[in-house]
Amino acid sequence: MLQISPIAWLAKHHRRKFRPYQASVSQYEIYIEKARKYIADGLPKLQEQGTDARNEKYAELEKQVDIIVDTGVTEKRIKSLKTEFKKFFDAKTINTLVSSKSSSTNQSDDEFVIPECPASLRCDKPVSYADMVKISNNLKEVGKEDLYDLLGVSQSNESEIPKKVDDLSKRVRDTPASDYTKDVLNRLHGWCTSLVKDKSFQKSYDVARKRFHFEEHAQRKLKFFVDDWVAKKKTDWKKYHAHIDEVKQLGYSQEESAWLVYEFFCHPSLKDDRRCPPPEKPKQRTRGSEHVELCDYLISLFTDSLDYHRSSNPRIKNKLQSVIDQINGIDDPDSVENELKRIIHEDLRKFWDSCKYDGIVTMPLFRVTTLARLPFPEFRDALRYFTP
Repeated sequence: MLQISPIAWLAKHHRRKFRPYQASVSQYEIYIEKARKYIADGLPKLQEQGTDARNEKYAELEKQVDIIVDTGVTEKRIKSLKTEFKKFFDAKTINTLVSSKSSSTNQSDDEFVIPECPASLRCDKPVSYADMVKISNNLKEVGKEDLYDLLGVSQSNESEIPKKVDDLSKRVRDTPASDYTKDVLNRLHGWCTSLVKDKSFQKSYDVARKRFHFEEHAQRKLKFFVDDWVAKKKTDWKKYHAHIDEVKQLGYSQEESAWLVYEFFCHPSLKDDRRCPPPEKPKQRTRGSEHVELCDYLISLFTDSLDYHRSSNPRIKNKLQSVIDQINGIDDPDSVENELKRIIHEDLRKFWDSCKYDGIVTMPLFRVTTLARLPFPEFRDALRYFTP
């Protein structure tokens, strides 16, 4: 949406026609003169021209966004885009457009860019996730989404909240003791009272409510990556940015998603046993290297094995994925062969022997026909070790 009036924009857009007068008439007087003429003429086609002007500028914005997406989305480039178009579109419009066209994994900078906390999530001490779970569970008992929904008032209509809290208090008193919702409503009434008595609580609740779906997602999925990344002292670049894309699917903007994922995994305030190192973009293997084809073949072999063992013990499937990740993580061309031998001859053999000892091996690690097609005899023979 344009942030300047159509009249002012049109006056500015046609300023070249008035250049002969600019020596004696100020720029703003020209705008006023043009606007008065439009008003005197009954505003001819003003809405149509304003829409055309907006569409023209939006098309220009889209081209800039496409360029950024092609070259790599970074916080720095998004910030520059907002500065360039701030007279015409608000930040939310630009964020939405970038998010619709890009994937968080499309990062061009070799160094990780620490995101900024957006205003929508800025709060020194939001209501804790544990308390938000209690509030949410109680609200579900009475079929409401949030405290504002319970009170029947808009979040922005603060002046109505005290009266609505009084109404809720009366409702609690009038609810029979035998009605199980009386206790539920009484607990919720306590939280609603805080909205009136403590203005800082309202801000804390609003931010916590905004964060709640992410917190649920983090407890359900993200927390399982922490121990692995902390132990390895390495945060997987692709998975980290894939998490940002997942969070965007929950309804958050690009800025909000980037901040929430960074805060959960890497923020300096986290304890050492919970803080993951910032992700580092893996170096691209040089095409034409003698080891690229070998790595590609091995990754294809282990990926096929992962499908082969889709109904096997989770330990085996997790290990196969771990080997794929390790091969993908080799970024030093001089150490490729040694790293592959270590992974296969030491790490994988030790794991396979423990699986046989525990009695969970019921089939070869690889399909016989797929392994036979591996065009690297030394590795093909070494991998034949992994049979029941």
